[in-house]
Amino acid sequence: MVTPPRPPRTTLTVRYNPPVAWAFLALGVFNFLVGLLAQGPVINLILGVLFIVLGALFLSRPYFTYTTHTRTLEVIAPIGIRRSFHGSGGDALIVEGNRIVLVRADGKRKKLPVNRWMSRAPEWDAVVEAIGPTPKAA
Repeated sequence: MVTPPRPPRTTLTVRYNPPVAWAFLALGVFNFLVGLLAQGPVINLILGVLFIVLGALFLSRPYFTYTTHTRTLEVIAPIGIRRSFHGSGGDALIVEGNRIVLVRADGKRKKLPVNRWMSRAPEWDAVVEAIGPTPKAA
């Protein structure tokens, strides 16, 4: 029995799409200014600060990483929480449209919390290429 060769140890990093980050920053500045200038609830100030912080984090932090050797996709939330999804041991990572799906050994499917529109296109395409072609149903 011949085992297939393992891919080289490579970690692909996907960052957030800059227009998404800039939209959060603009929305934050707008809400902050409305909160300062309008006499009303403080919610606009709070939302403004929240959106500004998220926009800055989207510009500076990675969205997710994919490790080719272990077939692991690790999602990194803007506040730093990490969640890992492993495409090994009977489980498989596949790409369906603009989503990455984890197919468990028992056939259950889970859409992973990553989207093409939230990520930079060339980096997303590199991960899709590294995951490989979607297996055909029999």
